[in-house]
Amino acid sequence: MTGATIPYLRDDSLPGTLAEFVQKFSDDERCAAVLRRWKYAEQGFECPRCGGHEAWYLPSRKLDECRGCHKQVSLTAGSVMHGTRKPLRLWFLAMYLFVSSKRGISALELQRELGLAKYQTAWTWLHKLRDAVGMRAPSPLEGHVELDETWEGGLRRGKPGRPKVGDRSALVMGAVEVTPQHACSGRVRLASVDSGSGQTFRDFLEEHVKAGTVLFTDDWRSYPTPAKDLGHDHRPTNISKSEEDAHEVLPAIHRVFSLLHRVLLGTYQGGVRRKHLPRYLAEFEFRFNRRASKRRGLLFQRLLTCATRRAPPYFWEIVGREDARTPLPLAA
Repeated sequence: MTGATIPYLRDDSLPGTLAEFVQKFSDDERCAAVLRRWKYAEQGFECPRCGGHEAWYLPSRKLDECRGCHKQVSLTAGSVMHGTRKPLRLWFLAMYLFVSSKRGISALELQRELGLAKYQTAWTWLHKLRDAVGMRAPSPLEGHVELDETWEGGLRRGKPGRPKVGDRSALVMGAVEVTPQHACSGRVRLASVDSGSGQTFRDFLEEHVKAGTVLFTDDWRSYPTPAKDLGHDHRPTNISKSEEDAHEVLPAIHRVFSLLHRVLLGTYQGGVRRKHLPRYLAEFEFRFNRRASKRRGLLFQRLLTCATRRAPPYFWEIVGREDARTPLPLAA
């Protein structure tokens, strides 16, 4: 059997504009070459059957064949494109469009741009990409951090107080790195939570904020005890007794929430349900934390890295079914 040993080289000449992107990834062969270099850049090929690290590429079948046991493996196996029948160039273009817009791209717009026949295909692709960027292992926030919570989809006129967490009402907790003057200076972390309890706040701090951080919050009763127990320099402000409004006391996190509201209401028309919200928050984090990037190609590079590191969820997992045979609930 003839073939060529797989080259494990990193491609650093990724495109910075849409015109460059279309020129560089004009066919599936070019996309496959970059995908192979990126997928096997760190550990190289590993056979799922025998664990071998040497393989041949079969151009006629577009498969990698293990040199030891002759197991044939698809290049897209274990990536967001796992099991796809669509051309690689469409997947690559979808990833570029995903990172090139500051406010994201809706499934309907992606369907139009790619010429996909079904809306469901575009919707599923976007959720797989959001899942990919959400599975990274972020380092905790440190330094000076503002923390607060906001509601998505739960506010109704004539109903004072906090709404209840439901299918269309979600409590979102957020934290952002700031300067001592409360100017937004670094990364953000967001999470959809079930309640504003002290245990919820403790869990969020343990996962996203480094111990010893200077923590700015309002005087919500759930904050003081966990912040003290975890060793933070907690500096709360009583908003009702302050001469300033909440967005003036904690300007950075409220600016983040304002941007988040505009994305969810503008790009997605307020149609994000609570069970899907964590993926949308992961997408917002990914884009916000790289807002200073001057080249879209760098964001595409990062997304491509995330997209090749793990298999995506199945469609039945995305929509919330217990397994592939369970029918979709009418309420969903």
